[in-house]
Amino acid sequence: MKTYRFPVWGTQGGGLVRRSGDQYVFVEAPRDVPSLDVGDLMPSEWGVIPANDLAAEELEEEEAYVV
Repeated sequence: MKTYRFPVWGTQGGGLVRRSGDQYVFVEAPRDVPSLDVGDLMPSEWGVIPANDLAAEELEEEEAYVV
C-alpha cells in the first residue's frame, strides 16, 4: 500500500478515501466498481475504517469528544 501523509480510510466497497468536509473522496478507486475513480465521492451508504495511523488517531480524537 502507498504511504499517505494524511488520514486515509478503507471503504466497505473497496478502495481508499480521504475526508473532504463531511464527505469522502477516493484516493484509490475500488477495483470491483469500474464506475468509481480517483476523485469521485464515496457512496454515502458505504462505511469506512481507518487505513493508516493518522486516520486511527483522528477516530480516537472524535470518540473522545462523544458524550
